[in-house]
Amino acid sequence: MFEYPVVFVDIETTGGSYRSSRILEVAVIRVEEGKIVREFSTLLNPETHVPAFITSITGIRSEDTRGKPLFSEIAAELEDIMKGAVFIAHNVRFDYSFIKQEFANLGQTFAPRLLCTVRLSRALYAAQKGHSLAKLIERHQIPVTERHRALEDARAMLHFTQIAFEEHGYELFNEAVGKQLKTQSLPPHIDAAVISGIENVPGVYIFRDESRLPIYVGKSITMRKRVMSHFQSTDLKELKISQQVHSIETIKTGSELAALIMESKLIKELQPVYNRLLRRASQYALLIRSERDEYRSLSITMGAIDAKDDLSKIYGIYRTKMQAKNRLEEITRTFSLCPKLMGLEKGRGACFSYSLGRCKGACIGEEATGLYNRRFEIALESSKVAIWDYPSAVSVPVNEEGERVVINNWIIQGFLNADGEAIINDIEPSFDVDEYKLIRRFLKQNRLLIHPLNN
Repeated sequence: MFEYPVVFVDIETTGGSYRSSRILEVAVIRVEEGKIVREFSTLLNPETHVPAFITSITGIRSEDTRGKPLFSEIAAELEDIMKGAVFIAHNVRFDYSFIKQEFANLGQTFAPRLLCTVRLSRALYAAQKGHSLAKLIERHQIPVTERHRALEDARAMLHFTQIAFEEHGYELFNEAVGKQLKTQSLPPHIDAAVISGIENVPGVYIFRDESRLPIYVGKSITMRKRVMSHFQSTDLKELKISQQVHSIETIKTGSELAALIMESKLIKELQPVYNRLLRRASQYALLIRSERDEYRSLSITMGAIDAKDDLSKIYGIYRTKMQAKNRLEEITRTFSLCPKLMGLEKGRGACFSYSLGRCKGACIGEEATGLYNRRFEIALESSKVAIWDYPSAVSVPVNEEGERVVINNWIIQGFLNADGEAIINDIEPSFDVDEYKLIRRFLKQNRLLIHPLNN
């Protein structure tokens, strides 16, 4: 069946994150030349409580793990039984990520070749619906006495591969295995042909789950390379995406700006569960500049930004009031600004920092307004909203067909076709901090592409 040593591995854990959860039970079956040569299985002491929902699935209770070995105590035996073998598991990246982390905690590297029985089932039984271990057990009538226990599940995987080999023969079975070993970083539900069909051009990609619901939207100037980077990462979020993605949709945009804009729009429209950074905020914590006795001052105001607002008075945009306050406190300390003028203290008289020598006395009129205001501007230069550099709206190209996006005051107003006629008229102009950052960076780097428009 396999011309090289393989190990069938299954683990039970205290949760779904290899960073915050631990291994409860581990089982390894080593096969060489079609025969089981070693078998290892044990409960482990996870050094933490076993959650009730894990007990309901596995039957393993906290008291069952007391007195059991730590991972460090079985690491040498585990390493020995898996040495030089291909690591086989169902949703292999899950089991692999936990064991790799446990070895990393001991200062050891663990990097075997990986084979996933989910992907193997999908390759050899493409017409069948569902490839979970429960589905395989039911469909192939695999005898199992105790589900969700490591040794029984490892034996079920071994049994499945034996059935698959017998039903498909040496050539087809090993072709499916060989293809997977060459693309072992791919998710269990994605074929190599899907990845090869993605072009390395600017565009947007959408990961969808089994129900076709979007779970992640991303963009890149080299889509295939970026998509593969998700599946090669051991980051927890990336591992979760890999386990859930069933299909990938791509949209070529022709330019980086178009990709940036489309990604932002799709995230706000589709609200994928794994997109956090670019989700639309209905309100922001705004740092609003004002004057107090000719001294520059700030206040934190929650609100949306209207297209007609005077952006020159906005000296910072944050997701939450706490983020804004933390940033203000940092700036105030670094540049010896007055906490009262920065909206961090109330009351009459000098601020508390003045008594500590950290404020130069602007709160009681001791520091010259010119000196204070200059330091204020320097401190907030990087966070304040930039002034729109153009007398009116501008347009810039978004694809090779000559279509252009119209932008005014950092706000997307609409789109023009190659003949300059307005298209896509259902856009409601509104300021969005993510689009502002993307647009500002693009306009700064591509000034030759900007076409001013007459009012």
